[in-house]
Amino acid sequence: MDKLFISDLKENEKADSFFLVKNKLLLKGKTGKDYISLKLSDKTGDIKANIWDNTQKFANIFETGDFIKIKAKTSIFQNELQLNISDVEKIDVNDGDLCLFFKSSRFDIDDMYSELCTILRENINDQKYIGELINLFLNDEQYTDKLKSLPAAKSIHHAYIGGLLEHTLSIVKAGLLMSMHYKDSVNKDIMLASCFLHDAGKIQELRFNKNITEYSDEGRLLGHIVLGINCISKRIESIKGFPENLKIILLHSIASHHGELEFGSPKRPKTVEALILHFIDNMDAKVNQFEGLTEETAKTSYWSNYSKHLDRYILDSKSYLV
Repeated sequence: MDKLFISDLKENEKADSFFLVKNKLLLKGKTGKDYISLKLSDKTGDIKANIWDNTQKFANIFETGDFIKIKAKTSIFQNELQLNISDVEKIDVNDGDLCLFFKSSRFDIDDMYSELCTILRENINDQKYIGELINLFLNDEQYTDKLKSLPAAKSIHHAYIGGLLEHTLSIVKAGLLMSMHYKDSVNKDIMLASCFLHDAGKIQELRFNKNITEYSDEGRLLGHIVLGINCISKRIESIKGFPENLKIILLHSIASHHGELEFGSPKRPKTVEALILHFIDNMDAKVNQFEGLTEETAKTSYWSNYSKHLDRYILDSKSYLV
């Protein structure tokens, strides 16, 4: 598919290409004339677009979440680049072309999954219980397919295809390092299992609905911590003789990994493994946000745009020191 990306668009030029419809509204202009207001996207970002003419013809052709092919011209309105569309048609997109429309992990999905499996299978001592629990997840094709494809969040961190796997692998690797560094205090099996399973509930919390990441009903109503505890508990129940104290310690790490009650954890960390999990989870999420912010402005400035979520500007120290 020959794709013109949003990041390459310039003022006053033709833009005949393919985009994902992120939002669609039928509105009335100041004169009372109908027009269609759109937000279009691809892996490089979003852009506003409008259909000023033939709105009745185009209004029912496509909806939010569809892929469309457009003929348009760019213009600047209120200091913002936008598209003025003259023609549009709905199209189908092959799975192999989805990477053109959605930001993806910069790392190879299969390589990350292979590394995750290797770390877990080579470093778990308790194969009878912890190892069996981990294998129940790794051998669940439906679970692993979603682990490989889902983002880790809708918008905050690792919010792209493969983001959940990238984040999970990063946490597991950090957890392995911490279990070696604090080897006299940390149970490595609990540490690694907690890191691997801390976001297990996101498999149910997040979904792709018409090509847009959103929260499922159970995600909105229960959240991934509760969902994670439930799905881990069910698998533990299938393992004959799984020690009750081992189950409680493991589930505590999942329940407390957001660290504080105001951040959604029903309990604060009360074991060293839970404490470490909380900090490395928070660290990995924040580093990913820092990377994303500096990447946005790398070509124009050492400083990122202001982040409302982080309440600060971010300096790209690597570029600054060159």
